[in-house]
Amino acid sequence: MKKCDYCAKEISYDEMYCCEECEKLTKDYYIRADRYAKPFSVINVVCLFGVMAGMFIFPMAKPFGAAMAIICCAVLGVLLLVLPFPTESMIRKFKMKKAIQITRLVGIGMMFLGVMIAGLLAIFLS
Repeated sequence: MKKCDYCAKEISYDEMYCCEECEKLTKDYYIRADRYAKPFSVINVVCLFGVMAGMFIFPMAKPFGAAMAIICCAVLGVLLLVLPFPTESMIRKFKMKKAIQITRLVGIGMMFLGVMIAGLLAIFLS
């Protein structure tokens, strides 16, 4: 059996979605993805490089490097929660609903990483 492109429920071979709601949610996702793709990509790249730069600078300037990494982790986490844009391969493998949930979990993980870095900084500086 074929599966719904949004929720992964089994459907017949001549359909793409199990209901109109799944079709509407999929169309809304792609409209939002088209609208916010460029800002999402720019913020994503800046934050990823910011985390790497913060970790590189950390041994030389502990408060500045850690603050940079913490801020970038927090921004990236919020970005992935607000705009969960999984990759197309994730969507093909898990279907859209589960791929969005996984992406939001990664966002929560990034925010948790920022909190862990802040905690480690507090331990090392005290």
